[in-house]
Amino acid sequence: MMRASCILAAFLILATVFPAMGADTASKEVGTEIEQGRKIYEKHCKVCHSERGDGATFAANVLYPPPRNFTSGKSRIELTERRMIESVTHGRAATAMMPWEANLSAEEIRAVVHFIRRELMKLPG
Repeated sequence: MMRASCILAAFLILATVFPAMGADTASKEVGTEIEQGRKIYEKHCKVCHSERGDGATFAANVLYPPPRNFTSGKSRIELTERRMIESVTHGRAATAMMPWEANLSAEEIRAVVHFIRRELMKLPG
């Protein structure tokens, strides 16, 4: 009987430790992806969309239509994650938004979209 209770106690301890470890790992992975996205955004995107994501750049003065303002309420409503991934991957017709599929991997495209959505658009997760 004592052995069964020890096994049960050990099982309960392991069951509480491992999910917490998994959550910590998932949190670190999200943080790593956001940091990767930040680096990509700073290297390729901020020249048109600005450091803050509001599209207020010198380049915006000569682009028609102007670059997307990610911080606007309209963008938060219109820009789904899927649409943003498609836009980064294939570009946007009749705009200066070029396709990035030849320059960035699918993972990098997801990372920059997640960075924009979380850090600039202030959307959850």
